[in-house]
Amino acid sequence: MLRIIKQYFSLILFLTSLHVYSQGIVQTGTGSAVVDSVLAKKPEAFPVINIIEEIGVANDDIKEIEQKMELEQSIARIDSLLPVYTETIQERKVQATNFLGRSPNIEQVDNQIKSWNRYRDFFENFQTTINLFAERNALLRESIEYNEKTWELTYQNAEQKEVPVNLLINVKSVWDNYKEIETIVTDKNTKYLNLQSQVSSQINVIDEVIESLKSLRYSEVYQILYLRNQPLWKTSFKSFRDTVEKEGDESISQNFTAIRTYTRAKENTIYLFVIVVALIFFGTRVLKKNLLKDQSGKVDANLQRAKDIILKDTFLVIFFLVLLSANYIFINTPKLWFDSILFLVLIGAAFLVRPYMTGRFRYVPYLVIAIFILNVAKTYLWLTPIQNRVYLLIQTFVFVGILAYITYPYKVTSKLNLSRFGSLLIRLTPVFYLILIIAFISNVLGYTNLTEVCIKIINQGSELTIIFYAILIIAYGLALGFISNHYRRKIDLSALSRTGLELKVMRAIRIVIMACWLYYFLNLVDLYQPLVSTFDNILSIPYKVGSVTFTLGMIFGFIGILAASFLITGIISFLLDGQEIKLNFITLPKGVPAAISLVIRYFILALGFVLAISALGIDLSKFNLLAGALGLGIGFGLQNVVSNFISGIILVFERPILTGDVVEVNSLLGIVSKIGVRSSRISTYDGSEVVVPNNNLISNDLINWTLSNNIRRNEIWIGASYGSDPNQVLEVLLDVVSENKMVLKNPAPMALFDKFGESALSFRLLFWVYFKNSLKSKSDVSIAIYNRFEELGIEIPLPQRVVRLSKSDQNPDTLSNDFMSGDLPPKNPE
Repeated sequence: MLRIIKQYFSLILFLTSLHVYSQGIVQTGTGSAVVDSVLAKKPEAFPVINIIEEIGVANDDIKEIEQKMELEQSIARIDSLLPVYTETIQERKVQATNFLGRSPNIEQVDNQIKSWNRYRDFFENFQTTINLFAERNALLRESIEYNEKTWELTYQNAEQKEVPVNLLINVKSVWDNYKEIETIVTDKNTKYLNLQSQVSSQINVIDEVIESLKSLRYSEVYQILYLRNQPLWKTSFKSFRDTVEKEGDESISQNFTAIRTYTRAKENTIYLFVIVVALIFFGTRVLKKNLLKDQSGKVDANLQRAKDIILKDTFLVIFFLVLLSANYIFINTPKLWFDSILFLVLIGAAFLVRPYMTGRFRYVPYLVIAIFILNVAKTYLWLTPIQNRVYLLIQTFVFVGILAYITYPYKVTSKLNLSRFGSLLIRLTPVFYLILIIAFISNVLGYTNLTEVCIKIINQGSELTIIFYAILIIAYGLALGFISNHYRRKIDLSALSRTGLELKVMRAIRIVIMACWLYYFLNLVDLYQPLVSTFDNILSIPYKVGSVTFTLGMIFGFIGILAASFLITGIISFLLDGQEIKLNFITLPKGVPAAISLVIRYFILALGFVLAISALGIDLSKFNLLAGALGLGIGFGLQNVVSNFISGIILVFERPILTGDVVEVNSLLGIVSKIGVRSSRISTYDGSEVVVPNNNLISNDLINWTLSNNIRRNEIWIGASYGSDPNQVLEVLLDVVSENKMVLKNPAPMALFDKFGESALSFRLLFWVYFKNSLKSKSDVSIAIYNRFEELGIEIPLPQRVVRLSKSDQNPDTLSNDFMSGDLPPKNPE
């Protein structure tokens, strides 16, 4: 924790200094902008000598402008479709007025709102296209006006200089062409303004209708506990066979027409969808290849099942993801389009989920599809109020039957050995029965709004659950595919850490999927917006402490942004830090991923810090005084901190040492386990972790044993007694070292006769090995040499010294004592 605080403090120092510097740049830049605006280029006549060349350039420019003016097919299409669409909108408006006078159910009102949102989307696309052309023409007009004025001045200058008549005619022709094009562009701009006005007028009409529909949707009539109908025993069934005229795009034929119109208006979106489909296809295939190459041999059943989704159901995964992406890429689609895509999504989800279910539960996905069809059919039938109540009763009894089939007998079913998700659904069975009982009673009493909400919870809630369960399964497989690819590129990571990571990722995916499911479910029951409004009001309440005013929203925003920044940097660090990274299209050398990771992580932390401070409502300009004080602190008390920080950056980018290198600093020998921005960690061979300030690594002598390669030279000194054959000794040494498997063949080993020693012939044996094998190989080769010398009778002599004593230095008493102790030979009696 202390390390993180120190790193973040260093980052804050860097940011505050950068902020002060940027303030000066902004002020300087502002002044430069003013100067540039004053020195704007004004039209000037071309020199007479350059007129012929400039005429050619101008003619090319005129042709290019004319070609641009011709490429306005989309504007012509809008101009032709706008009257038709305007007439359609007026007809739909009359139908919407009639619709408001009837008693539609909630689902019909929601469908009408979606339909009108689709109309609004069409006209917004028209407006965007027209605005693009209008902006282009505005810039084009400025350029044309500039050129027209330039050639006017050129013509006047040519007249004064009395140039040849033919040349003057050509200059006048260019000038006239620019004036003609300027007139055309002006007329087109006028046309664009008229089209913009018409489109804007229709958007206003559409907004009025949508507002009317929303007012009806959220009126008291559609409150859950509003009594919309009489109880069934007081209701007359004489009008049961009556029909209702369909409004808008709810009939099948009208839906087909709407689909054709929609596809013509969404050509660019279709191209985007094709690209997404290609990415899904090739991405899934790549992940499958990574999983097939994975040789981790995991035994965890959940992990293996998640992998099998990608390995065995690849086509089904692609099919499901493509349809799911279509549902999000194509927005405000006709109802038939949306229902068809959702139907196919449910089919894909059913086949994905079914293998995870046992017994009678394997039929649950298909029953959900049947429920979906039953609910969708009601949309296209346009039932009268009494018919709708009967249909709701039928749905209620069908749901009860399905629930009973799945869970009966409940006591036996609740004791089955199911997954946690299955057990949760079984435990919720009484809640489902209670919802259906409420739906039945409310329908009978006339509270049909409550009935429709209850039916929607069971119906669309089950659809959401099946779809998100399939998404969860696929997300597991995709995540494991990415992790497999990552670990295949970084083989230095352990299998134990990989398994732990996979389980953590699966847990995080479950949380995210559950949050997404909850979001859609709350929208389903119309509780999301009320909850958001409630929490927004709570978080927006201002609190004042002294002169400081803040809200809970500011505090949560500050904490959330910082947490997100650290989370993102942690993910980036995991993906990029470590050894050599190999991608399919590029190989990044050791150290480069760490440098990239450092830059990205600190950029994200810097951005997170700025955004977090802004979320608190603090003006960064108030940090100028603090930055000055910090500058003084850096100058006096924080020199070492800043020096280590800069040294850390130098280490990362210059890369004299890398993570995993064996280095020797002073008397310290070990492996670099981490390179930080302030200090680095070295793991010694004794098992200790030594924290070394980065400045020491830069300023002191440093030996890196494995920077460019991982091999080193071993050297063994051997002595042989006088009388041994040196040629035989050299041959033996080379034979012994060549038999060792850890010794490298290139560079080749060398055996050398060094010198005539005092008591032996001295030899040197030099050979290269990988650094990790240096100690072991030296020991093995030394033992092998000793054994071979023993076999061949080559003696390894002990050091010998001959000591001679002169007679003058001999004391009889001393000699007698030395003789008795055995240190001297006995004196010759002669």
